[in-house]
Amino acid sequence: MTSLETPADPTDTSTNETTRPRRRDTRRALQAVVALDVVVRLALWGGALALTTGAFTALDAWPARGPIGADLRQAAAWAWCLAGWVILFNVIYVAELVVVRLLVPTPKEGRYPTGDGARPHRQLLWALLVGLLSKARYFAPFPGFLVFHIANLPPMVWLMRAVFGPKSRSCYFGEPKIIDPSFVEIGRNVIIGINTTIAGHYQTQDAVVIKRTIIEDDVLIGGHAGIAGGVHPKAGCMIGAGAIVLPETVVGPNEFWAGVPAKRIGMVRGADHNDAA
Repeated sequence: MTSLETPADPTDTSTNETTRPRRRDTRRALQAVVALDVVVRLALWGGALALTTGAFTALDAWPARGPIGADLRQAAAWAWCLAGWVILFNVIYVAELVVVRLLVPTPKEGRYPTGDGARPHRQLLWALLVGLLSKARYFAPFPGFLVFHIANLPPMVWLMRAVFGPKSRSCYFGEPKIIDPSFVEIGRNVIIGINTTIAGHYQTQDAVVIKRTIIEDDVLIGGHAGIAGGVHPKAGCMIGAGAIVLPETVVGPNEFWAGVPAKRIGMVRGADHNDAA
């Protein structure tokens, strides 16, 4: 039997210093990551902006007259021209994501220490760079509001699936935030609600664990849910809206899970009938 101990007084500094090791201050490192995020975002945006504008100039695709003081016909010409410019910008932006992702090694699954005295593992650096590209994908700058559509329609979806991830055989009306696309696999007929986040890693006090998340066929995940690394929802199961599924949890076939943290509530309606058939 485990004995119970009286919690330490948080105001007692001597007790805190002897029972809890002082953790390394990560502020400078995080500030460097934020600065790198700025550089990556600006490079992708500026590159797509320059290439798109240059292509329209080379093709002489701009209307002959400027938009200021134009009549309705000339205004319509400019509207269609700008619509085409936006589409090409989004295609080039997605292509840039694919090209840059090809330059970043895919991190390996495993447990990587982050506590005091542990040097940052290079696999975590690769994971960080992939994470920056994922942010650039899901929070694309104006006029990148069609990045979701371009990335999920042929032919770009084939490149994104093979190079960027996730490996998915489903399509979504509202794209979930998949922050570790290289470590998420999604089967057929999977429905994922709006603002759901799916990860391929999780973090403890002293380590980051990269662990593949596999979602099987016919799974339904409600909106605003959180799926941690290593979670395995099996075929036909349902995860309720707002649920938080803890790392390395296995959700059985046709089970219904909900809550924070998510627990099994029951079976999906009609599951027994379907299994018998």
